Amino acid sequence: MRELSEIRLDINAVDEQIRALFLRRMDLALEVAHTKSETDDCIYKPDREAEIIQKRTAGMSDELRIKYTALLQSMMRASREYQYSALLREKPARFPFRPSETAPDPRTVYYQGVPGAYQELAARALFPQCEPESVPTWRHVFQAVRDGEADMGVVPVENTTAGTVTEVYDLLLEYDLSINRSCIKKISHCLAAAPGAQLSDIRRVCSHPHALPQCHAFIAAHGLETFEVANTAVAAQQVQQAGDIHLAAVCSREAAERYGLTVLAEGINDLKHNETRFIAVSRTLTVQPDDNRIAIAFRIPNVAGSLNTVLDAIAHYGIDMTEIHSRPLRDSPWCYVFYIDFTGNMKDHAVQSLLYQLHEELPYIKVIGSYRVADATEE
Repeated sequence: MRELSEIRLDINAVDEQIRALFLRRMDLALEVAHTKSETDDCIYKPDREAEIIQKRTAGMSDELRIKYTALLQSMMRASREYQYSALLREKPARFPFRPSETAPDPRTVYYQGVPGAYQELAARALFPQCEPESVPTWRHVFQAVRDGEADMGVVPVENTTAGTVTEVYDLLLEYDLSINRSCIKKISHCLAAAPGAQLSDIRRVCSHPHALPQCHAFIAAHGLETFEVANTAVAAQQVQQAGDIHLAAVCSREAAERYGLTVLAEGINDLKHNETRFIAVSRTLTVQPDDNRIAIAFRIPNVAGSLNTVLDAIAHYGIDMTEIHSRPLRDSPWCYVFYIDFTGNMKDHAVQSLLYQLHEELPYIKVIGSYRVADATEE
């Protein structure tokens, strides 16, 4: 039996050969890219890659075939990424997306709910020059923006306790709108009731479907019956209109004060670090120098490992993915559209190379946003 140190010397020698062969292969991949560039041929040829893998792994044991297949797939993926990057440097016009570089300057901003809603507070933080207008539903917000009635709409997309607001993502694609700005706002819920009410009087509490579970522990501890309304500020408004000392709302202090309610308890959310991310949507995809986040929606081929290929590509370009989730396609059972957020700016070469590759290799991709992530207090 050989000494371990002797075996390692041989491994090092093999690794040096692999390194030299890898560099040679990348040079050849670049030659292929230049040739395909002249003929407008596709870089990605899945049938040819499958044929290569089948030939190269022939005669291997099952265990080694799996390992070598993974190695070949990784090498071919690296070759493609290198080609996309090189072609974009030589021919920037190949980049398939054309965001406007004009900064949004809205005159009308819509939000869902009534005055005092967290969405109104976010709208004022994002666009202090505007007087936000309220509409009954998120769909009304998207319709108004699409039809030109409003320049911008402000809606929530994610809460640290309740999770993703999936309906908003569905509406983004349905109405073909783009995310231009974003802010994260700290959410501190209070229990508010009609003047004269005491905490011991409260029997029922109403609020938005996301706000109620955020206060589950408080509500359970006091044995309160819950029912949902469209918005936290709508809850405050309904409590004011009802004048019932047995009814309370989970809402912001601002909403409680606006509707003349008495705050019976503050900070009742289960997690004190409770934040909601809001986005501003418009008809135009824009890019600004200080944008640091990009959102995309895409579909993948119905082939094993397709999603992993997308995730690997993001990582291989050195890009940090910050969010991923999926939504079912309404007209295609068991098919999904995926949403991913990642860091970067659409002017970055790595980001452009990634988007170029995904545009070429996926059946569908849409850039649904370029924006800067910031706290509302920064705006």
